[in-house]
Amino acid sequence: METLALLDGHSLAYRAFYALPEDLTTSSGQPTNSVYGFTSMLLKLLADHHPDAVAVAWDTPVPTFRKEAYEPYKAQRAKAPDTFRRQLPLIREVVDSLGFPQVEADGFEADDVIATIAARAEEAGWRVIVVTGDRDAFQLIDDHVTVLYTRRGISDIVVADAAWVEARYGIPPSHYVDYAALRGDPSDNLPGVPGVGEKTAARLIGAHGTLEGVYEHLADLTPKLRENLAANREQVFLNRRLMCLRREVPLSLDIADLANRTWDRERVQRLFESLEFKVLWERLVGLDENKLPAEVLDVATRTVIDPEEIAGVVAASPLVLEPVWEVETLAGVTVAEGIDGAVFIPVEYLEAMYGVLSDPDHPKVLHDAKPFIRALLERGVGFEGLSFDCALAAYLISPASRSYSLAHIADTVLGVELESVDATKQGTLDFGGGPDIEASGRRVVAVARVAEVLGPQLEARGERELLENFELPLVGVLARMEAAGIGVDREYLEQLGADLRVDLAGLESDIYDAAGTVFNINSAGQLREVLFDNLGLPVLKKTPKGAPSTDQSVLKKLATAHPVVALLLRYRELEKLRSTYVDGYLPLIEEDGRIHTRFNQMGAATGRLSSDRPNLQNIPVRSETGRMIRRAFVPEQGWKFIVADYSQIELRVLAHLSGDPGLVEAFEGESADIHTATAARVFGVDPSSVTSEMRRRAKAINFGLLYGMEAYGLADRLEISREEAAEHIETYFAQFPLVKAYLASVVAEARTRGYTETMFGRRRYLPELSSDNYRIRQMGERMALNAPVQGSAADIIKKAMIDLDIVLRPMRTRLLLQIHDELVVEAPPDEWEHASSILRRTMEDVAQLRIPLKVELASGFNLAECKV
Repeated sequence: METLALLDGHSLAYRAFYALPEDLTTSSGQPTNSVYGFTSMLLKLLADHHPDAVAVAWDTPVPTFRKEAYEPYKAQRAKAPDTFRRQLPLIREVVDSLGFPQVEADGFEADDVIATIAARAEEAGWRVIVVTGDRDAFQLIDDHVTVLYTRRGISDIVVADAAWVEARYGIPPSHYVDYAALRGDPSDNLPGVPGVGEKTAARLIGAHGTLEGVYEHLADLTPKLRENLAANREQVFLNRRLMCLRREVPLSLDIADLANRTWDRERVQRLFESLEFKVLWERLVGLDENKLPAEVLDVATRTVIDPEEIAGVVAASPLVLEPVWEVETLAGVTVAEGIDGAVFIPVEYLEAMYGVLSDPDHPKVLHDAKPFIRALLERGVGFEGLSFDCALAAYLISPASRSYSLAHIADTVLGVELESVDATKQGTLDFGGGPDIEASGRRVVAVARVAEVLGPQLEARGERELLENFELPLVGVLARMEAAGIGVDREYLEQLGADLRVDLAGLESDIYDAAGTVFNINSAGQLREVLFDNLGLPVLKKTPKGAPSTDQSVLKKLATAHPVVALLLRYRELEKLRSTYVDGYLPLIEEDGRIHTRFNQMGAATGRLSSDRPNLQNIPVRSETGRMIRRAFVPEQGWKFIVADYSQIELRVLAHLSGDPGLVEAFEGESADIHTATAARVFGVDPSSVTSEMRRRAKAINFGLLYGMEAYGLADRLEISREEAAEHIETYFAQFPLVKAYLASVVAEARTRGYTETMFGRRRYLPELSSDNYRIRQMGERMALNAPVQGSAADIIKKAMIDLDIVLRPMRTRLLLQIHDELVVEAPPDEWEHASSILRRTMEDVAQLRIPLKVELASGFNLAECKV
């Protein structure tokens, strides 16, 4: 999701003016305190939040509709100082030189402009950050809008989200205007209700939701409060009308154009020099230490079709390649030739380079090589010798980056502007007639130059070995898995869909009967009305906008409160099964009767794999729903699936990393059950006396603490009191003291170094740990706790896949899927026993831990039969 930052120009300029001394001037006497402070805040925004687009909204001198509706509006404000007004054109020039659009509308305030742009951006799927010193902006906050509120000066900034507003004011952002209307706003000359302070306003709105609700219940209030509210009713409703931000200001602005930012480096440098902003210039340039002025590569690209000439071109070592696509089809390959030349080889003539492509001793450099390798496999051609992949290198260096496209990497690393192309089979296209050869030439030269920069960076960080031993070998493994695909029983899936539609129709009827009315079950609004208004069920949680929540956690807690709730839960379960899996999978079954998912090595900062088209990582494993879906996956006729599951791999990694003797001991013994052993220690009973409830709680503690869960989270998960949850955690750490010490050391070390590291050297950088916002720091701590363990487990599974691929290659048995901690292969009858032995041995021997890795096997003629 792209991020748009919207700045309230006048608000921030005023804050800056009064935050910095007025004697801050250039040597020629030009005041610069407001310009300096504003620019400093802007650069901090860019550095801390990395928005994809920025726009600045300004007030205009034309009276607004608010002034026309209420003459005293802002009438008490003194005229702005001359030294402030003289700096506004300079601030505008700074913004303009940086390429950020500036927006204003006569008759409206900057707040209204921001509200309008934010609404349009949300509709377009953007995340929005509003930067302002005006609390009225809190009404805009929702799941996709955050406010950076400048409380005092230019550095005291609060990240205000829905949780912050609720914690600070006791009401959701959607009710902020009603709350503020009761209190008034002296800065805008809007009087509030006498005797109504923060707490009273929050209590009234919290209880009644809106001003209308408050005035409908005046009789419930104390006489004095009732009298004051009644006497000021007209002013209160006027306040709300004036405070409510307009979201339909007529603006000739295209949201899509906001991200197309270009800035004139020379102009900015001259401006900063004239303002004597040396430090700010260094900060601006330092936002990207490798950033150069935007450059368009000048590359001479020629087409070669002669086999002998092709042989000469591909003899280069290393061979730098860039596949060229026409929509979903490989159209050819472009090869880098020197520092500013390239050769395009059309797909019809690629046979001349097949020998080089399959030569493991001929090093090759690409960006995102997997789609190319898979395309070759589909032509029966092998690919070996991948020595560097720019996308994977960039991922290791910055595992939380928003993009690993070649265009983004080239811009970030080289300051080079490339045509933005989806490298996974969307390629360089010229719809006027075939592939854009010139663009492909620029891309392959960029690949060569990016590799020259990223290679030494990996070396300096100690991650070159991780690239060469884990990520690069895995590329070919995943390409072969994608090419193999997995069989799907289409007939079964279609019948399952038909059965589900019948079941859902029956459930609909039962729900209407139980609710006593017909309504749209999939409408959250209508469901809220039925559950909380009609049936009077208790409101357990509210959405960020203040509406009663009907999410899964709420319905589960209400399951025994009314028969309709259990029916709704079952309906949602079956509807998800139908829409996500049945209807989602059927169109993706290809002519060979198989689904060919796409694996993503760069999908998670921890190193875990993900998949899409479809996402086969999210198939439920233990539930009945999961079994119904797993039944649809079938091997080759007469073959079997063999599923190999790493038993408690993350807890084994934790035992290894922490060295806690109690945790190590809990794993010992062939039939040892870690959750039973943990329960025995936490509850002080013999393992034979552990009940299923004790084991359930111990399991939640084992995994919860691994993910940074605190007492309130554990209490919610187990449906127990916080005190009891805290006692469980305290007892756990008393039994496993080195686990507690290890987890504390992980966070402390991450704070010092700025990153965590897995057993194999994979880093995850955590800037969240140094955030000024407490909640963001807490999130960073949770990520720090989990990253080394989850990342190490992910690395182990990757290494197992690489090793298995090598030993299985001579066989017909083939690796198909990685789901959670499972690997799935399909094997012919004559290889079942041998393949099972190879799976167990290879996966258990891939890493030596204090607690040996343990693999459990299952087999069957569909995935549902493979019960590990």
